[in-house]
Amino acid sequence: MAVSVPKRLFKRAVDRNLLKRRIREAYRLNKAALYALMAQDKSRSLHLVVQYQHRDIKAFQNIQEGLLRGLAKLEGQLKEGDSV
Repeated sequence: MAVSVPKRLFKRAVDRNLLKRRIREAYRLNKAALYALMAQDKSRSLHLVVQYQHRDIKAFQNIQEGLLRGLAKLEGQLKEGDSV
């Protein structure tokens, strides 16, 4: 799992690092379902990159909700058997 926060949107490294920490923590708290799904099919591998695209710094709760929506969409595609 990789996290990207564009320097173009956030010039200060402090802001970029804050957002990266929030995204990593949201992923850490919610990765169990994705890991369980991936454990069912050992032949499949997954590389996940999360890129922050808002122009302002969102609260952790908002970041977590967005990450959950993305993970749910990813899980749905993996269950259907689509290539992601």
